[in-house]
Amino acid sequence: NQKRYNDYEWEIVGFINDFEEQVCGYPVIGPLSSIKRFLDTTDYYFSWGIHLVGRNVLTEKMYREANIPKNRLATIIHKSAFVAKNAIIEPGVFIMANCYVGPQAIIGSSSLIMANSMIGHNIEMGELCHCSVGAIMTGYSKMGICSDIAVGSTILAYKKIGAFAMLGAASLATHDIPDYEIHVGSPAKFLKRIKED
Repeated sequence: NQKRYNDYEWEIVGFINDFEEQVCGYPVIGPLSSIKRFLDTTDYYFSWGIHLVGRNVLTEKMYREANIPKNRLATIIHKSAFVAKNAIIEPGVFIMANCYVGPQAIIGSSSLIMANSMIGHNIEMGELCHCSVGAIMTGYSKMGICSDIAVGSTILAYKKIGAFAMLGAASLATHDIPDYEIHVGSPAKFLKRIKED
């Protein structure tokens, strides 16, 4: 947003990371254990960026351990995205370029909606969800907490992806997907359970 839209609402200072010294050209300013130190000052806000595809339980565990208050989560919406006025966007949501979020949609805290995704009207997306590039949620569909829909996948109207569940790449959910399950294909079929460690 800064280069194209001259938008300086948020400035990236760096990343919190246990394994690297640099991420995407930005410095790593500390490990996960340093989050509390940054919370002790009012100068820093956080955008949750850990979405371990297929390891959704671990994603939630790390998020809970980080214990970042909702008022310290940065909500970032790309200027090219359309978000309906009556959609509810909870703290910490990141909506990337060219996305559509329809009327009365509810997007849960710290969810990530990647570029070119279409989030229909009256959908419900739980906390910590991940919609990959080009994903489509049609009207009244639901995603449980910490669930994923992969690249180019579609959830049909009134269908639900359960908590910690995943719809694989280029898949079509024509039925509800139970909690903790990965379904793939068109129409999507059960592949396996996610790792719960």
